[in-house]
Amino acid sequence: MKKIIGFLSLATVVMMMSCSNREAEVKKEVIVVPAAPAPVIVVEKKPTTVVLDKNGVKVESKKVDVTVKKE
Repeated sequence: MKKIIGFLSLATVVMMMSCSNREAEVKKEVIVVPAAPAPVIVVEKKPTTVVLDKNGVKVESKKVDVTVKKE
């Protein structure tokens, strides 16, 4: 009889502990701010020359002009 009462009281305590451990609900606000417009990047392509001969490969290219325009 003592074993049954001890088991039931232990089960009751465990059940009360498991049910009373509720987390509080937290509301989070998210503010979305539009991003600034991205700058326009202009790349002017220059011709590239590739020469293949018995000594190997030779690649020649002109400098690339890059300009950034703000709107």
